[in-house]
Amino acid sequence: MWDSIIKPTLVLFLVCAVITGALAYVNSITENIIQRRMEEQQEQFRKEVMDGADRFTEIKPEGLPERITGVYEAYRNDAIIGYVMDVTTKGYGGAMKLTVGINTEGRVTGVIIGDNNETPGLGSRAKEPGFIDQFKGVTAAETLSVVKQNKNSDNEIQAISGATITSRAVTEGVQAALDSVRLIMNGGN
Repeated sequence: MWDSIIKPTLVLFLVCAVITGALAYVNSITENIIQRRMEEQQEQFRKEVMDGADRFTEIKPEGLPERITGVYEAYRNDAIIGYVMDVTTKGYGGAMKLTVGINTEGRVTGVIIGDNNETPGLGSRAKEPGFIDQFKGVTAAETLSVVKQNKNSDNEIQAISGATITSRAVTEGVQAALDSVRLIMNGGN
């Protein structure tokens, strides 16, 4: 009984305990580094979608949709030039993280798609300029819609062929950012 059941069980338990301890130790060392790199990446995304901003200040306005996970005022020489929104939306492959820049005129200045699990070759094409550049210049006064054929107006976003769910998810995320900026600029009304 000792050699056939108890001894192998104890050995397996000790191996698992040592491996778990090693993984916990490595995690404690790398956790802060990973968090810092994620914050640096988000800061870079904010700079890319709001060109010319020299600093960002996080604000916490009330009444915004749940998908808005962060709001930043963008400044150049102490003058506010726009807002940057962190948005989480649901695509075909699950949660998608977007960074959306909107200037004080209510126009989209840029969109970056961050972490996502969209289908390679289909939904992942949402990051390509041909799709993402359709949002530049769209205003908060317009309601965005996704079309499968050629777009006829600025508020229409042409879907990626074979990735309509992803196209809608990104469009809904940008629309949530536009609606939120409109709320902020109107004082919450």
